[in-house]
Amino acid sequence: MSEFEQKFGIFAKLCTEDYLIRYANKGLYKRSLKELDNGVSVQYTWDVASVSCQLSDGTQCTLEHTLDHWECSCPADNICKHVLISILYYQRQYQAEDQVNQAVDASSEELESVSNVDDPKAVQAPDNHPLVTESRFHWMIEADISSLIKSYSSSLIEEVLFRLRYPEQIEVVDDSLLTVRLVKQEIEVSFTEEASLAKALCKVKQTAGHMAKLEALLRYRMQHGLNDTEDLSEKVHDAKFSIQTVRECRSMLTDLLKTGLARLPQSYMAQLETMAIAAHSGQLPDVERSLRGIQGELQLFFNRHVRFSMQSLLDRVSKLVLALQVLEEEKVSALKQSQLIGRFRSKYFTVPALHLYGLGADAWETRSGYRGITYYFYCFDDQEIYTYSDVRAVYYEDHQFSYTEHYSSFTPWLPNLSFRQFAGEEVQFRAVKVNEEHRLSSGESAKLTLLSRTEVEAVNLGKYMQDAASLLDEHSRPFELFSVPKEQLAMIKVARIVEKRFDKQVQDLILTIESEKGETLDLTLPYSAEWQTLIKRLESSYGAGALEHFYAFVRIEQPRIYPISFLKGQTVINLKLDTGYGRTERFGRL
Repeated sequence: MSEFEQKFGIFAKLCTEDYLIRYANKGLYKRSLKELDNGVSVQYTWDVASVSCQLSDGTQCTLEHTLDHWECSCPADNICKHVLISILYYQRQYQAEDQVNQAVDASSEELESVSNVDDPKAVQAPDNHPLVTESRFHWMIEADISSLIKSYSSSLIEEVLFRLRYPEQIEVVDDSLLTVRLVKQEIEVSFTEEASLAKALCKVKQTAGHMAKLEALLRYRMQHGLNDTEDLSEKVHDAKFSIQTVRECRSMLTDLLKTGLARLPQSYMAQLETMAIAAHSGQLPDVERSLRGIQGELQLFFNRHVRFSMQSLLDRVSKLVLALQVLEEEKVSALKQSQLIGRFRSKYFTVPALHLYGLGADAWETRSGYRGITYYFYCFDDQEIYTYSDVRAVYYEDHQFSYTEHYSSFTPWLPNLSFRQFAGEEVQFRAVKVNEEHRLSSGESAKLTLLSRTEVEAVNLGKYMQDAASLLDEHSRPFELFSVPKEQLAMIKVARIVEKRFDKQVQDLILTIESEKGETLDLTLPYSAEWQTLIKRLESSYGAGALEHFYAFVRIEQPRIYPISFLKGQTVINLKLDTGYGRTERFGRL
């Protein structure tokens, strides 16, 4: 028997009824059996890597030792009954002979073992033998994951790793095949005894099917206490950057710390700009962003701006210097290096489902010439905050951004849903794309469903629900070197607004609130011509004076706390967007 005949024999054994039905369908399988019962026969001609199957009805098939590749003279585009007949006939004719031979050999061995025993009573009957069997699918736990994913591209592995961050219930059925069902995605993947992802069966085709196979395997391994995330991450990330730029940048920041702000020349701004350009060329996107952030803080200092914060500048410089030191020493893994380097453009990955709860929307403008509105949502699936941003560059003369116009426009997912309504809804997304920073993509392929909104008092906001004392504690600020920088956001339970005052020196409206525990906290609304109406309305207590027992969703930038929205029951008021344009009637609903 040739080597290929042996491989084909092993393959034919794996082609169980369940396997063939999943690969084709039940009707086709039954028709194939009926043809065999009616007398159809097959003649096999063996080649080096294939077998030619001549059916008695005149059809000819060419098979390999896998169903991934086959040919048939019939016009069918998908797997046909002739392929199934060729496999089933082989099982009936050839494997039946093997079973007889194996039974004869087993009987001979048993008689021989009995004859070698002095006391025949010492021999137990076969029914009394202890059953020590090993799972036919042990490879799914024991196999080296690296050998199983050789055919997978790094981008595909990266997307599967991203999906693993989200909880997903799996159901396992151990039968002739081991089937793993991804419950939320409603996808089934059936694994054979052979240690190969290519042999696994999944009705989802092409790239999505390949990802489902790998995800099902990894989740199955995780259920058995194996976590392959770190090993796979090392294969995905290949950190390439200019070490010379890292050294120069660290040296320049060290000089800044030695010189001090009092003696720092304004020409240092030009050095920062040059180094930011070098970081861009040296494949160091996060270093470039950090340098421009430091540049912005120093610009406030040189302009003697009242909003300059020494603590903010020190935070930016300290974190960047530490990151540069880690990169320069080159002692951390490629994964951690890639986390410090960052990306020029975010990658978006498809998440099967997200259950989101609207927290509010904030309008903003940067000194670099960008305007936008960011919508905030709490995700029940992973207890994190997700955002969607509508942003435009306005540094060109003919480019403008109207907050009112964009706030009233319609979402890309539901044509009759405005962004104003979207900000205060509870929604279910299907097949939506998100990135590392939990930003939602505007891709129209996502399916959006509106749900009945839960009252905010009944929502468990987890770590985002904080009290006034913890917000004022500077030591509570998170510092994570190997992660994407995040906004510090929180929800506060407010008893009432006890004072409103406008600080002319810093041009800020200060709302002093009192918590349910009697603690007081200042919320800051910076003045600008865009929010002039908002400032005047809130300062005069128009609509807000009677507010009691509500929630405030805030952004924390020590030492200031900026309110984004007020919430009560099922109502959300976005301070800049709802109170600044004559929509203060919504205050009454609180």
